[in-house]
Amino acid sequence: MAQRKFVRFIVAIPPLIYLVIHGVLVYLANYFPESTVLLKIDPKFFKQFLMRNPILPGFFIALIGVFSGANLISKDLRYNALSIYLSKPIFWTDYLIGKISVIIVLLLMITGIPCLLLFIEHILLSSDLKFIMKNYWIVGSILLYSLIIIFPLSLLIITFSSLTTNARYAAMWFISVLLGTPILQEIIEKITRNRQTAIISIWENFDILGTQLFGLTPEPKKPWVWSAAILVTIIVTCICILRRQLRFVHIRN
Repeated sequence: MAQRKFVRFIVAIPPLIYLVIHGVLVYLANYFPESTVLLKIDPKFFKQFLMRNPILPGFFIALIGVFSGANLISKDLRYNALSIYLSKPIFWTDYLIGKISVIIVLLLMITGIPCLLLFIEHILLSSDLKFIMKNYWIVGSILLYSLIIIFPLSLLIITFSSLTTNARYAAMWFISVLLGTPILQEIIEKITRNRQTAIISIWENFDILGTQLFGLTPEPKKPWVWSAAILVTIIVTCICILRRQLRFVHIRN
């Protein structure tokens, strides 16, 4: 138990450092005007904070998702705890909401909440109200975009966790999707030379929707409607699988 807590503590350090670095950047942008030549606090800044760097997008999100979600249901299956839970007068939806809430709260603590803190920091350090008057809508974009990223990924890791009693398998399947779809997209794009293949990558879909939400200029041939449809399909598929898995255990008992 102590070892597991230590690992979780280590995993939490990089997102904290990431937040501190961006907090310093916001400070520099406000107190050293010359730094705005290289750094601009605008909607793109907050969108990039949520998506992380372009090389390993969502790395911290994936890391927290694996450590917090891979064993949520698989552990209950391994020790037959799920049968006990569902033998009580609770619905499978109650069980699912309880499990997914754990991941969503943890992921919000490294996405939406820190991003809102950076937004508030910038407002407090600004010399006037021009930024807040012009960009008040960013608060809604931050919250909505955080959920757009978090909710499908939370459902995905929970779904994989429900398909096995071994959390390692769930983690591997989850990482395979997060790393495999961008690689597959790159290969197909190089073969077809078609940028519309971007929707194959789960991170590209998040990026396309983020560009739309934060009012940035979208790349041509990257319609956000298709990205939204793909994420909705992922969500619906995960819910159907989870419903089947949990109802099967419930009926069996």
